[in-house]
Amino acid sequence: MRRFLLADQLIDGFNDKPIKNAALILQDEKIEAVTTQDQIGRDPDGEIINVAGGTIMPGFIEMHAHMHCSAEPEAFDQVISESHEELLMRSVEAMRNTLISGVTTVRDLGSKNEIAFAVKKAVEDRKINGPRLLVTGTPITTTAGHCNFFGTEADTAENVISALRNQVKLGADYIKIMSTGGVFTPRSNVRAAQYTTDVLRLAVEDAERLGVRVAAHCHATEGVINCAEAGIHNLIHSTWLSADQTQNWDYRPEIADMIAEKELWVDPTIAIATIRTEKGIPFTEEELLASAVLSDMEGRFAILKDMWDRGVKFVAGLDTGMSYVEFGDFAYTPQSMVEGMGISEMEAIICSTLSSAQCLGIDEITGTLETNKSADAIIVAGDPLKDIRKLHDIDTIISQGHLIKRAGKVLI
Repeated sequence: MRRFLLADQLIDGFNDKPIKNAALILQDEKIEAVTTQDQIGRDPDGEIINVAGGTIMPGFIEMHAHMHCSAEPEAFDQVISESHEELLMRSVEAMRNTLISGVTTVRDLGSKNEIAFAVKKAVEDRKINGPRLLVTGTPITTTAGHCNFFGTEADTAENVISALRNQVKLGADYIKIMSTGGVFTPRSNVRAAQYTTDVLRLAVEDAERLGVRVAAHCHATEGVINCAEAGIHNLIHSTWLSADQTQNWDYRPEIADMIAEKELWVDPTIAIATIRTEKGIPFTEEELLASAVLSDMEGRFAILKDMWDRGVKFVAGLDTGMSYVEFGDFAYTPQSMVEGMGISEMEAIICSTLSSAQCLGIDEITGTLETNKSADAIIVAGDPLKDIRKLHDIDTIISQGHLIKRAGKVLI
């Protein structure tokens, strides 16, 4: 089927300026042309979707989801107690909600193998509605380490490599390793490393041999350093938490320079505190004491802005499924990049599209609006280059050529 998307402007994902009076021509599941309205004639042969005042863009790319987690305050209790059947039902609904928010590609960054691979296949076979889905399956962690309750526990280099190879065998698109502890896991130490640089380096080398990349969760500064030295392809969080419990941050600019020089990507999961604030969900005293990210947002943003200024490449991950982080919340990430870090609207949009596609190694398929790429496009009802919050208002969504939403109405 041929479709013509018309709007006041088009952001292609790689140019600094939008195309005015834009037209995007789609043929079935591919982009046929990126052009202007005066070039298509008065009566084009195909379906016309015209959004006056709108902005055509590439579909969003969500880099950090946990499909079988509920996003409810009880998310931890639920994920450790619910059956596979219950978790599957949660995952199906999560992928639908993600898609109808304008996200056309998702990387699930840690869910049970029995859930992640089954849902991916169901989406590919069009048995359920969802975006293009890349999965890691179970993350690799230490005994009693972060997310051990749905991860593979591996304490030695040999065990880590064995776990990595098993995930590749199952069909993992990316590998997830827990380099430090995390707040979602009781008794795991968020301020200490779980793996040494040497173990992480061996994992990177073996993953590259097998043609996949590695993402590593890292909150503690020790873990960030280990990941940078090991050449982890995608650092998750990169929080720079001090080992000293009385201090929030232990930021090392020289390590940020190393991350930039090695051209590693960072997923800062920047929007978690913003979501709570915007939705009016108060922080408890216990949460503020336990989380520097919640108690010192200004300090966190300042570190991320310095990393950006040093040339670190950011991608857009939300950590959906964690408590209060819902599967339709993607637009809070570019919003937080603009309002918190102070980067431009266009830069935040590119982080949410092209940069994320490059990190996933799928930028020849999606992430920009170019001829012969996948028909993954959205139309925003307004101008996000003037107001980044307009990204919350999606008029039209097309995912791999399939019309998902039109004139604000969900069609699936």
